[in-house]
Formats: sequence, structure tokens, C-alpha cells
Amino acid sequence: MTPPDFVTALGGVFEHSPWIAEQAFASRPFASIAVLHAAMVDAVKRAPRAAQIKLLNAHPELAGKEAQAGMLTGSSTAEQASVGLNALNREETQMLARLNREYRDKFGFPFIIAVRRHSKDAIFGELRRRLGNDSETELRAGLDEVFLITRLRLEDLVGAPTGSSP
Repeated sequence: MTPPDFVTALGGVFEHSPWIAEQAFASRPFASIAVLHAAMVDAVKRAPRAAQIKLLNAHPELAGKEAQAGMLTGSSTAEQASVGLNALNREETQMLARLNREYRDKFGFPFIIAVRRHSKDAIFGELRRRLGNDSETELRAGLDEVFLITRLRLEDLVGAPTGSSP
């Protein structure tokens, strides 16, 4: 693939952050999905803290205003719907909005979790728990969740079953 074709194909794996695919391209060829993903993760890890925070801020809040306005990426829409975040009752919606606001106010970026790996109740519990973290711990936790989300997205994109590649 040419660099533009590579970015067109994989630039959306990391939410609104094609720069990651652009940087990972230089590490080709990729022997496996795991190697490709590792190159993308490495690009994020080598990025300055400001770029990492910008990456976290590219992610939408769970069941937030972007979801309510129908402005999520296709991947985020499917992921949030998979655990029922698109069908919260009024009380759950208000609670999640409050927790999302507290989280963003404390850390400066939205709460991020690989929703496909959790139930709705577990997501609420994890959000409450992670509100007790310090900023550095939460930056690492947010990035780790992004890495899991993007691994799942990459596997979906290339058609490999989750967990099948080393």
C-alpha cells in the first residue's frame, strides 16, 4: 500500500487520529495484526503527553452529547450500543452524565473503557472506581483502554477473530 492508502484503510482505527497510522506505516512490513497494532501503539507511546491527551479527547463520552446527536463514528456507535448505552433509562442517563462530567473535570479528558469487554453495570462501577485515581494513573489507564479498543477494531477490520493472533 502507498502511505495515503494505508492511512485511508487504517486511519480510523484510533478515533479521529490518522497521525497514528501515518507514523506506523514506516514500520512495515507487518507480519501479523499484533505487529501492526504494536507499531501503532508505539507511535502513541512515543508521542508527547499533549498528543496523548488529544488522542484521549478524540474519544466521545459514553452516551454523551455526541451519541445523543448521532455524531459518533460507526465504531463508537456499535460499541456503545453493544452494552445498551444507547438505551439507558432517565436515571441512568443522568447518573452517567454526572459521572462523565466529574471525570472530565478531574482529568481533562473523557472516561474511556473498552465497552465490549464489560456489562453496563460494570462500566458504571469502573467509572466510579477510576474517579479515585490520580492523573498519571488515569492517563495510563485511558491509553491502555484505547489500546484494547483499537486492537479489537483492527481485528474487526481485517477479519481476524479476537485473540487469534499473537
